[in-house]
Amino acid sequence: MQAMPSPQRYEALVSRVEALTPRVRALHLKLDRPIEFVAGQFAYVLIEREGRLIKKPYSIASPPSQSPTDHLELAITLVPGGYVSTLLHGMRGGEKLTIEGAAGRFVVKDPGASDLVFVATGTGVAPIRSMLLTLFQRGCSRNVWLIFGVRHEDEILYLADWRRLETAYPSFHFIPTISRPKSAEWMGEVGYVQTKLAGYVPEPNGKLVFVCGVVPMVKDVTNALVALGYKPQQIKVEKYT
Repeated sequence: MQAMPSPQRYEALVSRVEALTPRVRALHLKLDRPIEFVAGQFAYVLIEREGRLIKKPYSIASPPSQSPTDHLELAITLVPGGYVSTLLHGMRGGEKLTIEGAAGRFVVKDPGASDLVFVATGTGVAPIRSMLLTLFQRGCSRNVWLIFGVRHEDEILYLADWRRLETAYPSFHFIPTISRPKSAEWMGEVGYVQTKLAGYVPEPNGKLVFVCGVVPMVKDVTNALVALGYKPQQIKVEKYT
Protein backbone atom coordinates (compact mmCIF):
# COMPACT_ATOMS: atom_id res chain seq x y z
CA MET A 1 0.00 0.00 0.00
CA GLN A 2 1.18 3.53 -0.72
CA ALA A 3 2.51 5.67 2.11
CA MET A 4 0.00 7.91 3.87
CA PRO A 5 0.27 11.47 2.53
CA SER A 6 0.69 14.29 5.04
CA PRO A 7 -2.41 16.46 5.61
CA GLN A 8 -2.40 19.84 3.87
CA ARG A 9 -4.85 22.74 3.64
CA TYR A 10 -6.83 23.39 0.48
CA GLU A 11 -9.27 26.01 -0.71
CA ALA A 12 -12.34 24.27 -2.08
CA LEU A 13 -15.08 25.51 -4.38
CA VAL A 14 -18.49 23.88 -3.93
CA SER A 15 -19.14 22.76 -7.49
CA ARG A 16 -22.41 20.94 -6.76
CA VAL A 17 -24.71 20.07 -3.86
CA GLU A 18 -26.62 16.80 -4.15
CA ALA A 19 -29.49 15.68 -1.92
CA LEU A 20 -28.78 12.00 -1.22
CA THR A 21 -31.55 11.44 1.33
CA PRO A 22 -33.85 13.74 3.33
CA ARG A 23 -31.08 14.29 5.93
CA VAL A 24 -27.87 13.80 3.94
CA ARG A 25 -26.33 16.00 1.28
CA ALA A 26 -23.22 15.40 -0.77
CA LEU A 27 -20.88 18.33 -1.26
CA HIS A 28 -18.89 17.99 -4.48
CA LEU A 29 -15.74 20.05 -4.04
CA LYS A 30 -13.17 21.32 -6.54
CA LEU A 31 -9.87 21.97 -4.78
CA ASP A 32 -7.28 24.58 -5.64
CA ARG A 33 -4.80 21.78 -6.38
CA PRO A 34 -4.79 17.96 -6.49
CA ILE A 35 -5.02 16.06 -3.22
CA GLU A 36 -3.48 12.69 -2.40
CA PHE A 37 -5.51 10.33 -0.27
CA VAL A 38 -6.15 6.65 0.33
CA ALA A 39 -9.66 5.18 0.09
CA GLY A 40 -11.25 5.28 3.55
CA GLN A 41 -9.57 8.47 4.74
CA PHE A 42 -11.30 11.69 5.81
CA ALA A 43 -10.84 15.43 5.45
CA TYR A 44 -11.44 18.20 7.97
CA VAL A 45 -13.76 21.06 7.10
CA LEU A 46 -12.42 24.22 8.76
CA ILE A 47 -14.97 26.77 9.96
CA GLU A 48 -14.35 30.05 11.82
CA ARG A 49 -16.88 30.81 14.56
CA GLU A 50 -16.55 33.74 16.94
CA GLY A 51 -12.79 33.84 16.54
CA ARG A 52 -12.40 30.11 17.07
CA LEU A 53 -11.42 27.56 14.42
CA ILE A 54 -13.64 24.49 14.27
CA LYS A 55 -12.22 21.37 12.60
CA LYS A 56 -14.93 18.87 11.71
CA PRO A 57 -13.94 15.54 10.10
CA TYR A 58 -15.95 14.12 7.20
CA SER A 59 -15.11 10.89 5.41
CA ILE A 60 -14.30 11.13 1.72
CA ALA A 61 -16.96 9.27 -0.27
CA SER A 62 -15.28 9.52 -3.68
CA PRO A 63 -12.48 7.14 -4.74
CA PRO A 64 -8.90 8.41 -5.08
CA SER A 65 -8.83 7.13 -8.65
CA GLN A 66 -11.55 9.61 -9.60
CA SER A 67 -10.25 11.96 -12.27
CA PRO A 68 -9.37 14.75 -11.77
CA THR A 69 -7.98 14.27 -8.28
CA ASP A 70 -8.77 17.86 -7.37
CA HIS A 71 -12.39 16.76 -6.80
CA LEU A 72 -13.75 15.33 -3.53
CA GLU A 73 -17.19 14.26 -2.39
CA LEU A 74 -18.20 14.57 1.27
CA ALA A 75 -21.49 13.21 2.67
CA ILE A 76 -22.94 15.51 5.35
CA THR A 77 -25.68 14.46 7.77
CA LEU A 78 -27.83 17.30 9.08
CA VAL A 79 -27.54 17.16 12.88
CA PRO A 80 -30.34 19.03 14.70
CA GLY A 81 -28.70 22.01 16.38
CA GLY A 82 -25.35 21.20 14.81
CA TYR A 83 -23.60 24.41 13.78
CA VAL A 84 -21.27 22.97 11.13
CA SER A 85 -23.70 20.53 9.54
CA THR A 86 -26.40 23.24 9.34
CA LEU A 87 -23.94 25.61 7.70
CA LEU A 88 -22.81 22.98 5.19
CA HIS A 89 -26.38 21.95 4.35
CA GLY A 90 -27.10 25.57 3.52
CA MET A 91 -24.23 25.90 1.07
CA ARG A 92 -24.80 26.34 -2.65
CA GLY A 93 -22.68 25.89 -5.73
CA GLY A 94 -20.05 28.60 -6.07
CA GLU A 95 -19.40 29.03 -2.35
CA LYS A 96 -15.98 28.28 -0.86
CA LEU A 97 -14.62 26.21 2.00
CA THR A 98 -11.25 25.48 3.55
CA ILE A 99 -10.44 21.82 4.11
CA GLU A 100 -7.49 19.95 5.56
CA GLY A 101 -6.53 16.42 4.65
CA ALA A 102 -6.28 13.71 4.09
CA ALA A 103 -6.09 11.87 7.41
CA GLY A 104 -7.07 8.59 9.01
CA ARG A 105 -6.02 4.93 8.96
CA PHE A 106 -9.38 3.27 8.27
CA VAL A 107 -8.09 1.85 5.00
CA VAL A 108 -7.78 -1.49 3.23
CA LYS A 109 -4.13 -2.42 3.07
CA ASP A 110 -3.32 -5.48 0.96
CA PRO A 111 -6.30 -7.80 1.49
CA GLY A 112 -4.36 -10.71 0.01
CA ALA A 113 -6.55 -13.80 -0.09
CA SER A 114 -9.01 -12.51 2.50
CA ASP A 115 -12.70 -12.04 1.85
CA LEU A 116 -13.92 -8.62 2.97
CA VAL A 117 -16.90 -7.69 5.15
CA PHE A 118 -18.02 -4.07 5.45
CA VAL A 119 -20.58 -3.05 8.09
CA ALA A 120 -21.94 0.50 8.23
CA THR A 121 -24.82 2.65 9.35
CA GLY A 122 -25.79 6.07 7.99
CA THR A 123 -22.94 8.13 6.56
CA GLY A 124 -20.54 5.54 7.95
CA VAL A 125 -20.91 4.06 4.49
CA ALA A 126 -19.13 7.05 2.89
CA PRO A 127 -15.54 5.83 3.40
CA ILE A 128 -16.67 2.32 2.52
CA ARG A 129 -18.01 3.59 -0.80
CA SER A 130 -14.55 4.99 -1.54
CA MET A 131 -12.99 1.65 -0.57
CA LEU A 132 -15.39 -0.51 -2.57
CA LEU A 133 -15.22 1.54 -5.75
CA THR A 134 -11.43 1.46 -5.50
CA LEU A 135 -11.26 -2.27 -4.83
CA PHE A 136 -13.43 -3.19 -7.79
CA GLN A 137 -11.70 -0.71 -10.08
CA ARG A 138 -8.49 -2.57 -9.22
CA GLY A 139 -9.98 -5.94 -10.12
CA CYS A 140 -10.87 -7.34 -6.69
CA SER A 141 -12.08 -10.92 -7.10
CA ARG A 142 -12.64 -11.78 -3.43
CA ASN A 143 -16.06 -12.22 -1.88
CA VAL A 144 -17.22 -8.87 -0.50
CA TRP A 145 -20.21 -8.21 1.76
CA LEU A 146 -21.72 -4.83 2.58
CA ILE A 147 -24.18 -4.94 5.48
CA PHE A 148 -25.68 -1.45 5.61
CA GLY A 149 -28.19 -0.29 8.19
CA VAL A 150 -30.47 2.76 8.18
CA ARG A 151 -33.73 3.66 9.90
CA HIS A 152 -35.98 4.09 6.86
CA GLU A 153 -36.07 2.93 3.25
CA ASP A 154 -35.45 6.41 1.85
CA GLU A 155 -32.18 6.70 3.80
CA ILE A 156 -30.18 4.07 1.89
CA LEU A 157 -27.20 6.07 0.64
CA TYR A 158 -25.64 5.37 -2.77
CA LEU A 159 -28.19 2.66 -3.61
CA ALA A 160 -27.53 2.98 -7.36
CA ASP A 161 -23.84 2.28 -6.77
CA TRP A 162 -24.54 -0.87 -4.77
CA ARG A 163 -27.00 -2.18 -7.37
CA ARG A 164 -24.49 -1.49 -10.14
CA LEU A 165 -21.76 -3.37 -8.27
CA GLU A 166 -24.14 -6.27 -7.64
CA THR A 167 -24.82 -6.52 -11.37
CA ALA A 168 -21.19 -6.19 -12.44
CA TYR A 169 -19.58 -8.36 -9.75
CA PRO A 170 -21.30 -11.58 -8.59
CA SER A 171 -18.83 -11.71 -5.68
CA PHE A 172 -20.36 -8.53 -4.19
CA HIS A 173 -23.19 -9.10 -1.73
CA PHE A 174 -25.27 -6.09 -0.64
CA ILE A 175 -27.45 -6.52 2.44
CA PRO A 176 -29.46 -3.42 3.39
CA THR A 177 -31.31 -3.65 6.69
CA ILE A 178 -33.97 -1.21 7.91
CA SER A 179 -34.57 -0.71 11.62
CA ARG A 180 -37.90 1.15 11.25
CA PRO A 181 -39.57 0.39 7.91
CA LYS A 182 -42.15 2.94 6.82
CA SER A 183 -43.91 0.61 4.41
CA ALA A 184 -45.18 -2.94 4.53
CA GLU A 185 -43.83 -3.23 0.98
CA TRP A 186 -40.25 -3.43 2.24
CA MET A 187 -39.17 -7.02 1.56
CA GLY A 188 -35.56 -6.82 2.73
CA GLU A 189 -33.93 -7.32 6.11
CA VAL A 190 -35.37 -5.61 9.18
CA GLY A 191 -33.36 -4.87 12.30
CA TYR A 192 -29.91 -3.70 13.33
CA VAL A 193 -26.72 -4.61 11.48
CA GLN A 194 -25.24 -6.57 14.38
CA THR A 195 -28.17 -8.99 14.24
CA LYS A 196 -27.43 -9.84 10.60
CA LEU A 197 -23.84 -11.00 10.97
CA ALA A 198 -24.60 -14.58 12.01
CA GLY A 199 -26.89 -15.04 9.03
CA TYR A 200 -24.52 -13.72 6.35
CA VAL A 201 -20.93 -13.96 7.62
CA PRO A 202 -20.99 -16.58 10.40
CA GLU A 203 -17.62 -18.10 9.49
CA PRO A 204 -14.65 -15.93 10.52
CA ASN A 205 -11.90 -17.85 8.77
CA GLY A 206 -10.31 -15.97 5.88
CA LYS A 207 -12.18 -12.71 6.45
CA LEU A 208 -11.32 -9.10 7.28
CA VAL A 209 -14.07 -6.84 8.66
CA PHE A 210 -14.37 -3.04 8.42
CA VAL A 211 -16.95 -1.36 10.67
CA CYS A 212 -17.95 2.31 10.49
CA GLY A 213 -20.66 4.19 12.34
CA VAL A 214 -21.58 5.73 15.68
CA VAL A 215 -19.82 4.50 18.81
CA PRO A 216 -22.64 2.28 20.22
CA MET A 217 -23.12 0.56 16.85
CA VAL A 218 -19.40 -0.10 16.44
CA LYS A 219 -19.28 -1.60 19.95
CA ASP A 220 -22.33 -3.81 19.32
CA VAL A 221 -21.00 -5.05 15.97
CA THR A 222 -17.56 -5.76 17.43
CA ASN A 223 -19.10 -7.74 20.30
CA ALA A 224 -21.26 -9.73 17.87
CA LEU A 225 -18.24 -10.52 15.69
CA VAL A 226 -16.17 -11.66 18.67
CA ALA A 227 -19.06 -13.90 19.75
CA LEU A 228 -18.90 -15.52 16.29
CA GLY A 229 -15.20 -16.22 16.73
CA TYR A 230 -13.64 -13.28 14.90
CA LYS A 231 -10.27 -12.19 16.30
CA PRO A 232 -9.50 -8.53 17.13
CA GLN A 233 -6.87 -8.41 14.38
CA GLN A 234 -9.58 -9.25 11.83
CA ILE A 235 -11.68 -6.21 12.79
CA LYS A 236 -10.90 -2.60 11.83
CA VAL A 237 -13.20 0.18 13.04
CA GLU A 238 -13.93 3.87 12.50
CA LYS A 239 -16.12 5.52 15.16
CA TYR A 240 -18.28 8.57 14.46
CA THR A 241 -19.17 10.89 17.33
